[in-house]
Amino acid sequence: MAYAVDDGPPQLWVPPDPVPPEYFEAANNADWAVAAHNDPYESTVERYKLYPQYGFPLIPPERHVCTQAAALALGLPAKLGRLADVLELANRKDAAGEKLMLQMARPRKRRKDEIAEGLLYFDDPERRARLGKYCCQDMEVEREIYNVLRALSASEHALRVLSSRINDRGFHVDRNFAEAARRIAQAAAPEINAELAEITGGDVTSIAQIAKLQIWLQQQGCTAKKLDKKAIEKLLLDAELLPPPVRRVLELRQGGAQAAVKKIDALLARAGDGDRIRGAFRYHGAATGRWAGQGYQPQNLKRLTVKDEGLDAAIAAVATGDYEHVRARYERPLAIVGECSRPTICAASGHALIGGDFSSVESRALAWTAREEWKLESYRRFDETHDPRDEPYCITACKIFRVPDGSFMKESPERGVGKICDLAFGYMGALGAWRKFEPEKFTDEEVEKFKSEWRAAHPKIVELWHALDRAAWTAVRERGRVVQCGCVAFKCSGAFLFLRLPSGRKISYPNPRIKIISPREQVVIFSDNDAGQFTDCRHGHGAYGGTWTENVVSGISRDLLVEAMQRIEAAGYPIVLHCHDEIVAEVPEGLANTEEFTHLMTQVPSWASGLPIAAGVWSGPRYCK
Repeated sequence: MAYAVDDGPPQLWVPPDPVPPEYFEAANNADWAVAAHNDPYESTVERYKLYPQYGFPLIPPERHVCTQAAALALGLPAKLGRLADVLELANRKDAAGEKLMLQMARPRKRRKDEIAEGLLYFDDPERRARLGKYCCQDMEVEREIYNVLRALSASEHALRVLSSRINDRGFHVDRNFAEAARRIAQAAAPEINAELAEITGGDVTSIAQIAKLQIWLQQQGCTAKKLDKKAIEKLLLDAELLPPPVRRVLELRQGGAQAAVKKIDALLARAGDGDRIRGAFRYHGAATGRWAGQGYQPQNLKRLTVKDEGLDAAIAAVATGDYEHVRARYERPLAIVGECSRPTICAASGHALIGGDFSSVESRALAWTAREEWKLESYRRFDETHDPRDEPYCITACKIFRVPDGSFMKESPERGVGKICDLAFGYMGALGAWRKFEPEKFTDEEVEKFKSEWRAAHPKIVELWHALDRAAWTAVRERGRVVQCGCVAFKCSGAFLFLRLPSGRKISYPNPRIKIISPREQVVIFSDNDAGQFTDCRHGHGAYGGTWTENVVSGISRDLLVEAMQRIEAAGYPIVLHCHDEIVAEVPEGLANTEEFTHLMTQVPSWASGLPIAAGVWSGPRYCK
């Protein structure tokens, strides 16, 4: 392990050397801090390896600094080597040393003349010495990054500490239930594959053989570029027009391709001490500041379609671990296993879960940012009356179909149109955005009509798109100038364009510049990590009004969640997971106060005055939202 103090030379610690005295000073002196790239990993090593096995002290989490978090907050790459390249540092990642490190970390093949038992590794003195140099070079890169990057603000540093605490706490899973679900999935696979082989004449013998499935389907006159859940649902919309063998093969794929089933193995592999999954949330994983999932990701769990008694019955059936028992009760056993992936997360013995999620927070934040007053008033009225006729999607549908407010109810099909319009068109979306939510039901002409009516009903939001785009462009063109746009502002400083949110937090866009598309069109280009690589945004096409609007709304929604998390944690509700706009805590049985939790979630920050906030809160033994 390599370390250094301030600008001093790198030091290398190798067990069983004594603990360096600097570590005790860092632990006991409040003026000291420790910095590392990807501190959550380093802190885990400190807590579970260095402290119990080698006698290192535990340094308080509040004095851990993470340069990776600082990089992500600036919109820069997370990986050490790529970040060093982007920043054009004097020190760079040792590529040859990294290759050696990976070689030494993996078991090697046994030589013919070796009789030793167990796993064998490359561990000779020469490689060890070279590995030490690699470690010291990594430390030099990290130190230079620490000196170059702007540190997190005090509030964001405190949030990162809270995020680490939540990750360390972890959420509890029902191991026995997960193992029962896996037994059902394993028992179902041979039966599904046998029927598939019979239908295809042996051309396809496993539901996982995607390429072979696509070839066979094409031979039957059914072209399928993808065979994921959404693609199959789209193909089965016209099930009566498909040849029976094709329809059945698609149904088998649909029943045997539940992504949630695959999560069972990931869950069991990651459940550690106390059957808890830790480290599932990556601070600032998204450019707007929201978290991203890592490892086992609760954010991507299948939404429940069975409720109440039906869900209880499904959980009881899956808990038997008996495939025949489940098949006798459900037409698609694996689909039921998928339904039960979310309830696999549960409270530990003697505890209960309590959670809540904001209601339509992005739609509310968008209307508030744009000052679309009629929409804000519709949310306020619904929050007060809970009258189904006042439900905002119903009100939106009334405007789209040009009928009086209150004409539609929650069960009205028009409400679905209102909901999809809000989801698809809020960020300048059009036909393509609509089709992601509803692929077939309406013609292109009907969708275009919906778009026009939605935009006509939301003039302030339409104005916001263009105002934000102009403000961003002006800020890049006139570097150093603060360009106000309603409740947000842009400023280009150094190598970054900053977007200041109403909370005061800033979203960062590296390498901003203007790209001339045509004599009449110019766009702002910046670099981001959205494609998994640090490249020009939107594949080089540049940002537009919808980009800025989505970023503003996402950033505001994140800041609302953060303030609620801090209030909930301070009130004595230990948070164990948070997904998008939802917070879940775990408390001793009898202490889950839904009224108090609702109050904690719905307090309006001073910077969001006038923004109507509502939340749905629940409590119970399992994560069944």
